[in-house]
Amino acid sequence: MRISPDQLVQQYVADIGDDAMNLDRLVTEPCGLDAAGMIEALLDPRLGQLGITFMADSMAVDGSIYFDAIFGAYYGQAAVRAWLVPAMAEIAFIEFVPLAEPLLFDDGEGGTSLDEWFMVAVIGDDRIPLSRGVSVRRYRDGWITWACDVYDTGPFRQPPPPELAIEAAPLPSWPRVEWITDQSVVPAPLSTAAREWVASRRTPESPRAAAEPSGLSHADLVAITNHHDTATDFDLFSDMCHPTDSVYIDPLFGEFRGQAAIRTWITDVMAKVGDFAHEALGPLLFDGTTSVQEWKQMAIQPDGTRVMVMRGTSVRKFADGWLVYAADYFDTAPLGDAEIVAASHAAGSTITGADMAKHRAAGGL
Repeated sequence: MRISPDQLVQQYVADIGDDAMNLDRLVTEPCGLDAAGMIEALLDPRLGQLGITFMADSMAVDGSIYFDAIFGAYYGQAAVRAWLVPAMAEIAFIEFVPLAEPLLFDDGEGGTSLDEWFMVAVIGDDRIPLSRGVSVRRYRDGWITWACDVYDTGPFRQPPPPELAIEAAPLPSWPRVEWITDQSVVPAPLSTAAREWVASRRTPESPRAAAEPSGLSHADLVAITNHHDTATDFDLFSDMCHPTDSVYIDPLFGEFRGQAAIRTWITDVMAKVGDFAHEALGPLLFDGTTSVQEWKQMAIQPDGTRVMVMRGTSVRKFADGWLVYAADYFDTAPLGDAEIVAASHAAGSTITGADMAKHRAAGGL
């Protein structure tokens, strides 16, 4: 008989004892739960701080990876535990406030979960907002094999407010990780209906505001945002956004609401970024209303070589035929690196400080 999440948590809390902080602990048998059960267990309030140990226990002994936007990538259960357990103990004053219920996608291999959250520092009576973040985890045969937490580390690299009278330890430089492009990811072809709608929106007579939904399925909208012929057509992207209820969240520029504001920002900025490409780091997942894609952004150089700029995760949500939510998660820290600045310029980026200031002001930053 398979153990339930409730039974597992009850047994885990009773048995773990002093082993919770044992950095030499190695769990060689999976917990016996499937992906949904592991998610339920991790969310059980009875675990409390033991959730960190349970997460480490759940990482596959070999072949797993845990990536953190500050500390980088750790491979295998032992390395993950040696970093995760003490690191999380040191930042016990940090709370991760969920922005939505966790989602579990059927990826055909065991499941992939998505969590969006906001990081808050609790110091005395003060609650200091730090950064939005996203976690993507892959579950295989009772183990977690992939856990990637992506967020903007910029707020952490600023000194604390003087009134708090605390001294923050310096952070390591942003992590350099050699991410391998997932060559198996091939964008879905556009349906006949999607092709016809795209053609209709690309005629000179098409107004630059879409007052009615396209009439396409959500799957068609996802395909359009990822197909090689349409993924960088940001007028099309804007056409999919709800006139008033859509929101686009970007860590560099801020938050834009409504189709017109999104169009003004995205069509101007994306026309100036230069020759860039996004390479998939995993499958494009879609459950009918939400899609998630992990990627790395590459600056294409004049000689055809590619320089990695950043690693990110994009979440899109759809309702009633509209794209209503778009959030791109990435760390802005690499954008200040001299080599990446040079590679961006070589790729044709023409974004100026004035562009940055204008759009950041419009986005609330």
